[in-house]
Amino acid sequence: MKERILTVGVTVLLSIVMFSGCIEEKSTLIYVDDDGGADYTQIQKAIDDASDGDTIFVHNGIYYETLIINKSINLIGASKDKTIIDFQNTNEINQNNIVFIEADNCTIKELKIIGTGTTSSDTVGININASNNTISNNIILSNHKGIYIGEDSKNNNVSWNIISNNWYGIALRYSDNNNISKNNVSLSGLFGYGIYLSVSDNNNIFDNTISDNFYGMRIKSSENNKVFGNLVVKNKKGMFFCCGAGDNMIYYNTFKNNSEWNAHDDVINQWDNGSVGNYWDDYTGVDNDGDGIGDIPYNIPDEKGGSSNEDRYPLMNQFNI
Repeated sequence: MKERILTVGVTVLLSIVMFSGCIEEKSTLIYVDDDGGADYTQIQKAIDDASDGDTIFVHNGIYYETLIINKSINLIGASKDKTIIDFQNTNEINQNNIVFIEADNCTIKELKIIGTGTTSSDTVGININASNNTISNNIILSNHKGIYIGEDSKNNNVSWNIISNNWYGIALRYSDNNNISKNNVSLSGLFGYGIYLSVSDNNNIFDNTISDNFYGMRIKSSENNKVFGNLVVKNKKGMFFCCGAGDNMIYYNTFKNNSEWNAHDDVINQWDNGSVGNYWDDYTGVDNDGDGIGDIPYNIPDEKGGSSNEDRYPLMNQFNI
């Protein structure tokens, strides 16, 4: 039987959920434990019996399930290292999504979600087909897409997650006004992507560590996104804007040790915020006035070797997230 310190744990849990704004006065706290020591042994059964505003607390264990969340609930694991949802590809209805969210105003926290172990499958760790959801403090491993935010899904917050060994770490398609922040996205497969946007506008992508991917970030046909404060390191290709992805703003990012190139831009984007640009480890300019900004711009090439973009205010020193 797993260790439980329920009095303190429940108090902290309820405080977290109330702070997130996802609990109502008559909400219920429901417990799940895979060894039978709680209200339910299966997470999906608890979801099926829950009501909008309820919180489902999942004790440490391994749960061989896929989940469909179709009501506004809070799903909270005891520990993101030990509360594990292990995909077995046995659910005929929902076989490609480990966690499928089709309700607004949900919170998913402190879970480890493990896919098939091959990034060539169609498995999605968390598939968001809704709005105003919070996905934070999870570990998501070994899927085709780690987190996918789909069509008309808006105002979602994805933060503080560890997302590794997925073909797409975080992917947005036809999805606007989301915040993607403070995630660690790494080890996407050959030709894979750390963060990928397609036809998605007005998103904020900030303070993420994006490392050891083929593409750190690729943005296609997307406008008015802000990309700032990210650490883009040790990827093959750092950041790439193409296919109509214009009018985006990119600043305060650190580009370092990306083996092929730091950034390419085939469209027209703004690589500074009007006073501060980005740190580039291959910048060769000088700072004669000592203001921390390079005296000459940093050119951003396109895929054909031309250059229509520049960082007008390149930083001389990198910063810490």
